[in-house]
Amino acid sequence: MIQDIETLKKHEDWNESYYFNFHDSENNLTAFMRIGNKVNKNEKMMFFYIMTDKLTAGVKMEAPCGGKPLNIAGLDYQEMGGDKWKLTYKGPMLDPSDETVYQVNMDVTWQALNPVMDYMDCVDEKGVELSKNVASGHIEQFGKASGKIKIDDQEYHVSGMGERDESIGVRAWSSPKMWMWINSAFSEDEAFNVTKLSVEEGEVDAGYFHTNHRNMAIIKSDVDLKLDNWIPSKFTMKLGDNEDNQYQVEGEVIRFGLIPVDERMNLIETLSKYNWNGKEGYGIAEFLLRKV
Repeated sequence: MIQDIETLKKHEDWNESYYFNFHDSENNLTAFMRIGNKVNKNEKMMFFYIMTDKLTAGVKMEAPCGGKPLNIAGLDYQEMGGDKWKLTYKGPMLDPSDETVYQVNMDVTWQALNPVMDYMDCVDEKGVELSKNVASGHIEQFGKASGKIKIDDQEYHVSGMGERDESIGVRAWSSPKMWMWINSAFSEDEAFNVTKLSVEEGEVDAGYFHTNHRNMAIIKSDVDLKLDNWIPSKFTMKLGDNEDNQYQVEGEVIRFGLIPVDERMNLIETLSKYNWNGKEGYGIAEFLLRKV
């Protein structure tokens, strides 16, 4: 259980976060987005990025919380029931590589493919304590996305798979030394998500591997990460679940978007290609790394 949640809710950095991503292999299009609410600071923030082989463009905004926690700067989430969400956006996006501004219109339905996985099933009391300044409550789910995204005059009919998460708790971005949040879908029946959080006091491993119609709780992850000019390039993962099953997954970064968080930390969101038991998958690998 989340410890002393009523006290945590009074913390100035109490945060309620909603994140979605998906990758469409046929169109070679990746999208990832987050809305976060720090209600005690009256702060709401969002980012939304699209990556293709031709562009990496995004938008990052802040605003007062207001009365719509799932709507900011043209980005809107609507929960439709049945583990289904409507994701819409209408507005500009900037490609920082050449300062091009694109007009983007998204209308996508995101449908879950597995039951919700609660990270509390993966960690013990020590893990709860170590992660208290990042997220006290955290759920994950993978799914499929379908709909349309229009970038200027080019329209994409989207069909892909991805991940969503919700987290609540104190979110102090400067608290972690590093985190890795990695996910991929190999099919509509097989997918994984893993988080490795490093703080001064130790490490927390959590996540799931969905196979054989079950969510298996990841309790141990060893990640060998290689950097190229301080940007992740390749990684090898050895994952262990709560029933002593082992999974070895290879990951290779295809492209990335860099999101400055504060004066000390960068959030690097990558589209990565994965191999597990000869099966190929695609998904986001997110890294919170200290700036050099």
